[in-house]
Amino acid sequence: MFGIIILAAAYIISHFYRSFLAVLSPQLSVELGLNPAHLSDALGAWFAAFALSQFLVGVMLDKFGPRWTTAGLFAICGSGGGMLFSLAQSYFEVLFGMVLLGIGCAPILMASVYIFKRSYDGRKFATLASTFIAVGLLGNILGASPLAHAMETFGWRAVMMGLSGITLLLSVSMIFWVKDPQVLSTTEGIKGGYLEILKMKELWLILPLVFVNYGVTGGIRGLWAGPYLDLVHGISAIDIGKIMLAMAIAMTVGSFAYGPADRIFNSRKWVVLGGGMCSLISLLYWNLNPDVAPISVAVILVVIGFCSLFYGLLMAHATANIPAHMAGRGVTLVNFFNMGGVGIMQWISSEVYRRQVDETTVLDGFSGVLMFYFIALTVALAIYAFSKDSKPVA
Repeated sequence: MFGIIILAAAYIISHFYRSFLAVLSPQLSVELGLNPAHLSDALGAWFAAFALSQFLVGVMLDKFGPRWTTAGLFAICGSGGGMLFSLAQSYFEVLFGMVLLGIGCAPILMASVYIFKRSYDGRKFATLASTFIAVGLLGNILGASPLAHAMETFGWRAVMMGLSGITLLLSVSMIFWVKDPQVLSTTEGIKGGYLEILKMKELWLILPLVFVNYGVTGGIRGLWAGPYLDLVHGISAIDIGKIMLAMAIAMTVGSFAYGPADRIFNSRKWVVLGGGMCSLISLLYWNLNPDVAPISVAVILVVIGFCSLFYGLLMAHATANIPAHMAGRGVTLVNFFNMGGVGIMQWISSEVYRRQVDETTVLDGFSGVLMFYFIALTVALAIYAFSKDSKPVA
């Protein structure tokens, strides 16, 4: 159990690394000359590196187990990436630091989900995964108002250097405390692969929503909300941090709330659809009122944050029929679509912003991004509506 606590602490750091750019954006703009499109590309690189690493992580989990897989990548790439970012003097150093951070954080959630899937009752999988995700979302809270205050006191470089040290310390702790599940036989371990999993037609109607949902929420929380509040409303870093804190708390509470929801309603599909529609309605309102007052933006962000955090249920739905000997590859394939969706959608959204933004008003750029997110989520939910439900209790 202590090993899971260490993994949860590492997952908190992982969420911090994917969300801190929203609060750092004013400082990075002044000190390094980075605009919102630069930062969007950097965040997209984090998610792309994270997503592409999932294939290696999946094989390593099934072959070597979660302990060495997670400790090695988190130490070398996670701590190294944090150190490089703290010393960055240019956009390319920021970009490379984000790539290393993405690779380093790639195995943390999957190692924990792998342990849950291999060691616990499958009916509790969604609750365990959602609870773990909710704890990790405390990193979003750290990456909001507390980060803003820490930057004011110590400077962003010192904060990043300190986090690099904490990352290394957690990596060493994993070696001593994380326990691997019982090893399967060699025959079981090598049978089947990613292509075999992709042949499961049940996944085809689920993966589009996996791809898009966190792409929307992660993109807004991880980056776009910060520059929007800064450039459209002229809000300070401290006030941006407070609004981001409210969204982060909503995301954490939402993930906890979704945990037992599939067993309460004996459905995964309809709980996910309900939450997705609430997020969609909030996005629609923001699209219709792109220059809405900051307090209303805060409410919209809180609603999206709470309603969209059903990834634990969505993963349970997607992996319900994947056999135990392919558990590592199964969960990492789903997570590839989840995190890859954020990376690709960040790059698309940054291009939308570039094409739409006007020198006289940046609002046009943000309006284009919001419309892109609304259309993508609408299509993904429409496809998911045709999926077959996976009930936790038969």
